[in-house]
Amino acid sequence: MGSVSSGTSPDDSIFVPYSTAEKYIFGRETAPQIMAVASEVGEVPDKISAIKEVLAEDHPDANFTVTDAGNALESATSSAKTLSMLLLSAAVLVFIVGGIGIMNVMFVSVKERTQEIGILKALGTSRRAILLEFLLEATLISVLGGVLGTAAGFALVPLVRLSGMTVEPLTVSGMYAMLFAAGTGTIFGMYPAWKASRLTPIEALAQE
Repeated sequence: MGSVSSGTSPDDSIFVPYSTAEKYIFGRETAPQIMAVASEVGEVPDKISAIKEVLAEDHPDANFTVTDAGNALESATSSAKTLSMLLLSAAVLVFIVGGIGIMNVMFVSVKERTQEIGILKALGTSRRAILLEFLLEATLISVLGGVLGTAAGFALVPLVRLSGMTVEPLTVSGMYAMLFAAGTGTIFGMYPAWKASRLTPIEALAQE
C-alpha cells in the first residue's frame, strides 16, 4: 500500500490484538489510536462523521478526538509559508541595511581618495578602470562580511541543537549566502564607484 497517514506504512508494520499490546507492550495507561483510510478524498468528511457516531454509540462515556491528516497538512503548509515570509522579510531588511552600510563606506572611501582619483585621471586611467576598482572593493567588503557571517552561522549550529531544534547545515546554503553578499556589495557599490569614475582630474586634484 505504501505510506498512509502520518507517514506510517502498513507494509513495514506489525499488527497484534489490542488486548495483547495493552498487556505486554504499552500497559493500561496508553491512549489507543485508530487509523482509518478513506477510499476517496471527497468522502473524508462523511467518514469522520460516521466514525464519531460509531465511537459515541459504542463508548458513550469515553473521551475521543477525530482528526483529519489533510487538515494537519494544511496547517503545516500554512505555518511553513508564514515562516518563509518572515525569513524573506528578514533577508530584505538585511539586504537594505547592509547595502546602505556598504554604500556609506564606499562614499567615505571615495571622499578620502579623491586626489588619488585625480592623479589616476591625469595619468590617463579610464573611467571604466576606476569604476571597476571601487566596485571590486565594495564587493570584497561584502564578501568578507559574508564569509564571517556564514562561518558564524555554521559555528552556532551545535548551540542551536542544544536547545532541542533540528538543524542540518548545508554547503549549498553557504554558497547562497556568499552569492547574496556579493550581490549586495555589487549593487550598492555601483553608485559610489560610478561617482568616482565621473570625477574630472581638475576638481579631484583641487579637493583637500
